[in-house]
Amino acid sequence: MERITAHQFFAAWQNTIIERRPDLKKIWQQSTEFTQAIKGSSKSILGAVGRQLNLSTYEGDYYSLDAIFYKDIDLVVPRPINTSWFKNIRIAFEHENDFKSGLFKEVSHLAITNCDLRVLVTYPKHGSSHTETKNEMENLRRIILGNRLAQNIADEDGFLLIFGYENRFAWEGFVFKMDSWEEVGHFEEPEAQQTNTC
Repeated sequence: MERITAHQFFAAWQNTIIERRPDLKKIWQQSTEFTQAIKGSSKSILGAVGRQLNLSTYEGDYYSLDAIFYKDIDLVVPRPINTSWFKNIRIAFEHENDFKSGLFKEVSHLAITNCDLRVLVTYPKHGSSHTETKNEMENLRRIILGNRLAQNIADEDGFLLIFGYENRFAWEGFVFKMDSWEEVGHFEEPEAQQTNTC
């Protein structure tokens, strides 16, 4: 079974976000509209990412996951009409607008989900200190370390954390490793690169 890597997901995310940048910047502070642009609308970011990865998306909360990515062979057959049941989840996805809302809940839920890749996208607030963000990342890493499959998750680059920053339209991707988070990608608006760093 072909696995989508954290690097592939982040690249597809980056391509889509750059393409949709003008629209996202307009609604960044409107959490409901912003979340709908990410997941659940006919032109969602997740749908576009899925198409780049040759995966379908289910964006209607599946067992409390915000969204999942799958292949048609992962669907249960037979199943009742107009329902979606899955034998496999390729990618489990969580989206959290509020960085300080208790990311431990999202991470613990993702960590116990049986899938190829787990992805959490969230947004540290402008003015959050670098230390505060790093401390939260360390707390999240410890949660995953407590999972009995932590070594497998690390070996397979099975947990991707993506941060988005409004002030520079910057994005960072980190993959879980046993001793740290390893950066898998970073991008920001070209004009921001000349004057700022993440």
